Amino acid sequence: MTPTEGERRLRFDRPLERSLVHRHADDEVFVTDHVALEDGRFAVAARLPSAHRYFHDDPGASAQVDPMLLLECSRQAGTVVAHRHLGVPTDTAFLIAEWSVALDGATAFPLPRPGSGELTMVIEVQDAKQRGDALLGATLMTELYLAGRRVASSTVVAGYPSRAGYKSFRTRQRSSVAPLSDAMPPRGGGTPADGRRVGRAREENVVLASVRRTGGRTVAELDVPVAHPVFYDHPLDHVPATALLEAARQAALLAITPETAEETATAAGPWQVSAVHARFERFVELDGPTEVSARVEQAGDSRSVHVLFEQDGATACACEVTVSAPAAAPVPTTTASGGR
Repeated sequence: MTPTEGERRLRFDRPLERSLVHRHADDEVFVTDHVALEDGRFAVAARLPSAHRYFHDDPGASAQVDPMLLLECSRQAGTVVAHRHLGVPTDTAFLIAEWSVALDGATAFPLPRPGSGELTMVIEVQDAKQRGDALLGATLMTELYLAGRRVASSTVVAGYPSRAGYKSFRTRQRSSVAPLSDAMPPRGGGTPADGRRVGRAREENVVLASVRRTGGRTVAELDVPVAHPVFYDHPLDHVPATALLEAARQAALLAITPETAEETATAAGPWQVSAVHARFERFVELDGPTEVSARVEQAGDSRSVHVLFEQDGATACACEVTVSAPAAAPVPTTTASGGR
């Protein structure tokens, strides 16, 4: 069965139950249906929002679908497939070891109009690890189709421990009970990054602070507001992967944009993230500072940026971010030293 044939069997008119995608807010649920295909893969439908305070915040990509929205849709799709087709109980924690998204071809394609935005995702499960009938982990390969056109692919390597096992592991790892996000201060206290330089119009969506250049790197402090309606849709005991990927995107944009006031106003506009690949080594704790550093590894119209998250002297997450300049947009001819 082709993705198109699977799509004909999918409904796009109403969202699924929130618990299936680990969300508490109704308006943060984008998936609408799911079906098993005859070739062993799975098709999942989602309706993209035509307006959203986070996913449609980037003023430099106001006419484009945010790759982070596609990543979130793929996360929700994979969660539904795990619960409904792979036998993963609802009382299960989802741990991510690797996660990536890559846009196909050009970095821009139109935002959905009201009443449109039907996204179809086709998921293939690889490297399933089982103990008896229990699925311990798997790699989910997802292809994303918008209006019949493949627009992106995503891959996640996930583990599925029980909630009880997860809590026990976290306590042993920390030698203490991890605090929840709703018990933490709203912000870290540093000066937030300039939203214009990280492609954010709303300050609540800026997740970096105390930005500086040093040793050929752009360095900042991770500062995710714990009341953020997307990253902390419900209380968590660590910084979620989605927030780290957003921070990696912002760090990458900071690393390639100029620092002068005259150039800042439009600096982030032409550049768009077209791919992100993250490896998660350990949890990013809420009760300790996290340094985010970005270094440009490859320059040109498509730039590769290496982003590290370090806490307590150890690497918690490493990301490779590809930032591209759309062909129709002017490409800056100079970059700050130490840019990503």
